[in-house]
Amino acid sequence: MSLRVVLNALQAGNRSGTGRYAAELARRLPGRADDIEIRVLWPKHVPLPPASIPDAFELVDANNPFLRVYADQFLARAYARRFNADLIHYPANIGPLVPVDAGLATVLTIHDLTYFRHPEWFRRNRAAYYRLATRLSVRRARTLIADSQATADDCRAFLGVSEDSVTVIPLGVGDEFHPADAEQQAAVRAWYHLPERFILYVGTLEPRKNLVRLIDAWERIADACPYDLVLAGRDGWKVKPIRAAVAGSLRAKRIHFPGFVANDDLPALLSAARVFAWPSLYEGFGLPPLEAMACGTPVVTSNRSSLPEVVGDAALQVDPEDVAALAAALIETATDDSLRARLIPAGQARARHFTWDHTADLTLQSYRRQPS
Repeated sequence: MSLRVVLNALQAGNRSGTGRYAAELARRLPGRADDIEIRVLWPKHVPLPPASIPDAFELVDANNPFLRVYADQFLARAYARRFNADLIHYPANIGPLVPVDAGLATVLTIHDLTYFRHPEWFRRNRAAYYRLATRLSVRRARTLIADSQATADDCRAFLGVSEDSVTVIPLGVGDEFHPADAEQQAAVRAWYHLPERFILYVGTLEPRKNLVRLIDAWERIADACPYDLVLAGRDGWKVKPIRAAVAGSLRAKRIHFPGFVANDDLPALLSAARVFAWPSLYEGFGLPPLEAMACGTPVVTSNRSSLPEVVGDAALQVDPEDVAALAAALIETATDDSLRARLIPAGQARARHFTWDHTADLTLQSYRRQPS
């Protein structure tokens, strides 16, 4: 008899790594295994992923935070009962906050525990809610999935879970991430009004991304380096110090904020960059450095949290709080042809180790390991 699973992919419309993860699982899990029948809860305002099986999707109205919380906490379990599911997978840190039905196991993916390790990076009420909701969700979960060993270690440190209750399943790099040709690069530069030569960051603009120090590091090399700085992404919380750092810069006209970049434009933008800079202070995984590597762009990143296990020796790793070291790494990666000749193929080879198909296969294995 098949195992019956509900994947709660209502986060798929979220413009973040958790949204990408939910969407990629929804695209790949249905029909992938003969012994597991998958049904997907999907936000009706988001197009279905390509090559999906429409009959596997249940469309749910979840186009604002209140509707999504209601759907997560009530509609998801009601649908699981109708489907007679054996387990339900919550892929975005927070699962059921009250006990689930007897006989319905819960799988919960934890992407990071930033709000435990660094609550000062969040609004106080937001961090408090996330900590409480995560603790309650973990208490209800039968199995935990973590994106990285660093996140698994944090689960044990902050949530008191046992080592054997956390399965590490890394994320993947999509097939669309590969070097773009010169015409595609020129088109994306024109669309986002970017200069021809630049160092790039892509991600949410928020404290943990360490962008104030990145701006400082770039300013130290700007006169000797012909590459502008591009900070692409939507505003997160506590963004004022980042804006203030730019406003106080003597080279503010060479710092560009194109805003959120559509997924379809990311491969060309990453390919167009001379260097991809990702000096994050904390990451549960860190997809953008791998995606940049896949596009043939050398990466400078942090030597903290999950990033060393993700990038390996295929990127330059620096102490993210050492501005001088970060500045030196940026200019070396931008100008040293021998270093670039090593990093580019090493990065592409490293990125090939991470695929969404592998993530999906390991996720199915975690479903099969559920206690009867």
